[in-house]
Amino acid sequence: MSYIFSGNRKVVDEDIKKIIQETTEFDVTADISTRTKREDVLAFILQCDADALKQDIEAEDLEIDIESDEEAYISELMNKADEYAVEIEENLPEDLLAYYYAYEYDEDEGVIKTILVVSSDELGELKLREVGNRLITVVGD
Repeated sequence: MSYIFSGNRKVVDEDIKKIIQETTEFDVTADISTRTKREDVLAFILQCDADALKQDIEAEDLEIDIESDEEAYISELMNKADEYAVEIEENLPEDLLAYYYAYEYDEDEGVIKTILVVSSDELGELKLREVGNRLITVVGD
């Protein structure tokens, strides 16, 4: 079990997982908090069904031809996953910060993989983003 402190309150990884599962389209596939080598950050790998993202993109009538511009289409899927991840931050307690980044489209599994890093607001957005970006290089390998 991983946890962080925000003020005098203990925030457990299970609480964050519950928020994600109840309020978003994401599934938590791994708790990678220990890979941050920090005690003030929780980190997760999430995945989202690419078909749901594709339906949203099609509903917006975006003119991207999958066959001729696959890279742009994948980029649009990743951007849509990041939009979905905004819901996570909106549902976290106000004293917590989140950084999220869609880093991989797994065509075989039909999912977009996203990293989520959470800390107390005392850490600051800049430091949290730095931790998240460092973690992306670790999980992306």
